[in-house]
Formats: sequence, structure tokens, C-alpha cells
Amino acid sequence: MDCAESHCVYCGAMTRILCFAAIIMLLAGCAEGVDNSRVRVDIIESRPRPFSIAAIPLPLASAYLRGATAQGLVAFDSKGRVAPGLANRWIVTDDGLSYIFRLNKTRWNDGREVTSGEVADLLTSRIRELRKGRFNSELAVIDRVVPMTGKVVEVRLKAPMPYLLEMLAQPEFGLARKGFGSGPMQAEKRGDAMQLRLRSLDDDGKTVLDPETVTIRSSPASLALARYLEGQSDLVEGGRFEDFPLLEAAQINAGEIHFDPVPGLFGLLFVEGGPFLSSRENRDAIAMAIDRPKLLTAFDIMAWREALTLVPESLPNRLSIPRPDWAAGQIDTRKATAKRTIEGWENSNGQVRPLRVALPRGYGGRIFFARLRADMASIGLEVERVTIDRPHDLRLIDRTADQSSPAWYMDQLSCTVSVICSRDADRLVYEARMATTIEARADLLAQAETELQDMRNFIPIANPLRWSVARPGLLGHVSNGRGWHLLQYLGRDTT
Repeated sequence: MDCAESHCVYCGAMTRILCFAAIIMLLAGCAEGVDNSRVRVDIIESRPRPFSIAAIPLPLASAYLRGATAQGLVAFDSKGRVAPGLANRWIVTDDGLSYIFRLNKTRWNDGREVTSGEVADLLTSRIRELRKGRFNSELAVIDRVVPMTGKVVEVRLKAPMPYLLEMLAQPEFGLARKGFGSGPMQAEKRGDAMQLRLRSLDDDGKTVLDPETVTIRSSPASLALARYLEGQSDLVEGGRFEDFPLLEAAQINAGEIHFDPVPGLFGLLFVEGGPFLSSRENRDAIAMAIDRPKLLTAFDIMAWREALTLVPESLPNRLSIPRPDWAAGQIDTRKATAKRTIEGWENSNGQVRPLRVALPRGYGGRIFFARLRADMASIGLEVERVTIDRPHDLRLIDRTADQSSPAWYMDQLSCTVSVICSRDADRLVYEARMATTIEARADLLAQAETELQDMRNFIPIANPLRWSVARPGLLGHVSNGRGWHLLQYLGRDTT
């Protein structure tokens, strides 16, 4: 039993926060310097599961494993930019309906050479699998994948798809043949962990494994940070807002905490109607009463910024959409207006029952709920916190964006996820995907965003918070706008 676990045994019913406070001094002497030839990574998962690169959806640790061992046509580099994967270069036809990829000469991890026919068949099969999940809407634009002469694969589209490369670089699109990927790393199971090494081919085409290793495992945030404090890991990945308070309890040095400036959705989605929430004015009252700066200040994170629009205002190719009318008002004025709305509804319809809000477990969820409850009480509403598996009226959405397209944001709020939705907005997003020009696409998406913002089925609060903890001296770990740090770069100088 390790240093942290041996003392946490006695924590019993104590919270993780109190457990950390009790053992912090005991762990202070355990930390070691980083060895860049033997990098150890803990990936935070609230409920760790066995590694499986075939899982849909991919748990975070398995996504890291797939991204390292089963590359797709393209990948991300250490700074989150689209980079070569199986393909070393590509072109897009003038009409935007065809992406043509020229493959590298490489081999699967079982030694067989990668062919264009196999890549086309595997990508076609993978697209069919992923249509059951979160990529379904975008994948409907892909017509087919065909092998061409030599080492060439073509992806044909029904309409221009300017964000195709961003999607194909996601770990879900990494290709594996009979369980074998093509690298750039090769993995070996070591107990509950996976040990990875970079692979290359020698002059005879045989696989050569690098002596340096990266070892990954998944664990809850409290255990991951305890291991880090003991010197048993060099990097903790996958931090979210609900576990951020553990960093203060663990007394992690601020210089070791890294924030990724990721775009996406962080806010409350209305998932149930009923007499009260079916009213757009009542949903608007809830949205305007949330004191975003005070809520975010409670976490003491300078990198966390409030959001008032569904799609980030700085997103490229987004047409300007006015903020909600109340956004410029002072919070006291907004709360007074919201309170009058609630009182007017209750005078005609009776008292509103407590609203059920589904939030993740973790101390950060408690802080969030405490601020939300205070804001709702100020306008005469009661709220109660429930877990995601219980019936609820509002649900916290905390997702990073897969693509730099306004369409991604509208997909998360469609009629497939909530009864409070706009079929007109869904139609406009579909038409935008099938548009033949960038200008038509942008205009249709702006109409869809305006429709969704006016109906208030989602309350934007902030950008998603993503953090990691890296030991000083660790090479290859770079904060980026994807929140994604590929394992093949760890322990290496990427400059």
C-alpha cells in the first residue's frame, strides 16, 4: 500500500478534502524530480474503467490510449494544431467536396504494411460505428471513403465541410486493424496501467521500440493527486471544475497547475418542461438572475471567464449575434426584474416546486450549487441538487468543443437532448451543413443561434474549465486550446 492510500484507509466518512488536509504533511517528503525517460501519468476519471480503445463513447483514459496507438489520417500536434497522421499531406478540391490524403509508408503494430484499401475500409467502418454517438450530425455530410491508386485515400462529401480535419484528428477516428493500430506508440499492459513506447521502422522494415516509456493509468482525482504528491506520477490529466478545490487542499504549487483555454459549453440545460419551465419568460428570469462573476470568483480561478452567448463571441466564422437584452444590466436590477416575473407567475398559477438540478459529484459541485441556490433564493425559487441518474429539470453541461464551428454548439442543444428545444433551429443547422458556400452556411447558423438564444433552452455561464498538474521539468506538456496533450510528446523537447 502506498503512502497516500495507507493513511486514507483511516479517513472513513471524512470527505476527500479533509483527508487531503490530514495527510498533506506526510506526503510533503515523498515528491521526486521528473525523469523524462520514464514519464508517469494519472488520468482523472470519476469512475475508472478498464482500458478499451473500442469503447463508444471513449472514456478519457482510453481516448488517450487510442490517440497514441491508433492514429487516424491526421492528428493533433503538441499545440493542438492539425498535423500529419497516417497521411503526410492532403489537398482539398476547389469545390470543397473532396479531401485527398497521401499516406505515409508505415506498418500496423503487428508488422503488416498499411494500405490505402485497408484505411478506406477501416475509416468507413469507423464512421458507421460513430454515427451512433456524438459525431452523428457531422458524419451525415460524408458521402464515402474510397481508396485510389498507390498510397492515396479520398473522402468524398455531400457538401463542403470546412472542419473535417479537426474532426478526423479526434482520437475516436484513430484506425485499428484487428486490434492493432499503427502508432506512433505501442502499448503493453502492466497491471492496471498501460506502458507505451514510441515505435519506428528500421532499414529492413522491422519495428523498433524506443527505450523511453510513458505509463498511464486512470483514477479518481483524490487518488491521482495523492500519487502526484508522493512522487509516483509526473502528470495529472483531465482536471475539471468539480475537482479543482482538491488542488488547494493538496497545496499544489500554483506554478505546477496548467489551464487549457478550451472553448465549449458550460451552463445549465433545461431538460424538462412542466407548467413553470415551459414559459420562456420564466427560463429567462432564471438565466438573468445568475451572478456569474460571483459564482466563478468562488473558485478563485483567474483563467475562468463568464459566458453570455451560446457560441463563443470570438469564434471564427461566427456572425455577430446580440447578447440577451438583460446582459448589460446590473445584477441587482436583473434579479429584481426576475423576481417580479416569478411572483407574477405564482400569483396566477400557484407556488413553484423546487427545481431539480443535476450536477456532478465533487466539492466543486457543492460550491457551484451553493451559489446557484443563493441566486435562485433571491428571486423566490428553491432548487435541490441531484445526481445525473435521478429525474431532474436542469442539467449542467460541461463539454469542450470538438470543432471550431457554431454548428457543434447547436448540436448539443437539439431536440434529441431536450424537450425544450427548437425544431426550426435543428432544421437551420441541417441546412447549414448542406450549404454550398461559406457565406450561406454562416448565415443559416446565425439564424439557428438567434432562434436558440431567444428561446432560452440553455443558460451559458462560463467556458469549460480544464486543468492539469505537471511536475517542473517535464518536457512536451503544452497548454493548448484543445485541452488535449498527446502522450507521444511527453518527455521530449517539442520546440
